[in-house]
Amino acid sequence: MIDRDTAVFICAGPSIDRLTPEAWKAIANAGAVVSVNGAAASRALRDSGVKLTYMAALDVGVGYKRGLQSKVPGLEEIWLTTSAWRVTKAGDGAMEFESGVTLELSGWTDDPDRGFAGGSTAMVVGNWICNDWTHDDHVRAEEILRTRGKRMPRRAWRKLAYLGLDMHFQNAVHASGAGDHISGFGDTQEHYERVCNAWGRWYAGATERGVSVVNLTPGTGLKTLPRADVPSTWVS
Repeated sequence: MIDRDTAVFICAGPSIDRLTPEAWKAIANAGAVVSVNGAAASRALRDSGVKLTYMAALDVGVGYKRGLQSKVPGLEEIWLTTSAWRVTKAGDGAMEFESGVTLELSGWTDDPDRGFAGGSTAMVVGNWICNDWTHDDHVRAEEILRTRGKRMPRRAWRKLAYLGLDMHFQNAVHASGAGDHISGFGDTQEHYERVCNAWGRWYAGATERGVSVVNLTPGTGLKTLPRADVPSTWVS
């Protein structure tokens, strides 16, 4: 289910509060662990001891007056001190990061600097992480290793798994510690359906390129990604 060839995305849905130590042990065996938005500040992920490979959040930074760091207590400190490779939206105003991603509005992209924009950071970075590094990235990585002590992690993944991707319109809250705000898809039914449909298009683009995707979130409300049940011992 999760192995060294799998990149696991930990989203901030409240289902991650129910994951057991056995589940987190399995997650730690993944080839890469990607925290999405406020998940890095969640009590569940912090207490798990799982080491992050990537930390992804598109709207963090001094230029965002209503940015995610203002909604998730402690996220800014985690962002500034993490050993993970930080991924955010390309452009001015972001806090220090290692990779900036440009949002692609037309669908799944093979451009190594872009990612599918469909209303979710998990989509954007899920696309981006399946593309490979460029020569310029490798040049930058040498400087990042020298100045920050961070080694450029693997990209070009072909197996993705998602946890914490709850996607319930009537309960668009976050895991404990990941913020008291409501996810954007919970604004209106129309917004919710738009994001769910975007996940379907995202999955189609992944499948066309031979990328395997599974949603392991217990009780997920998202029907446009293939789902799989996790062992009963993974959920309390």
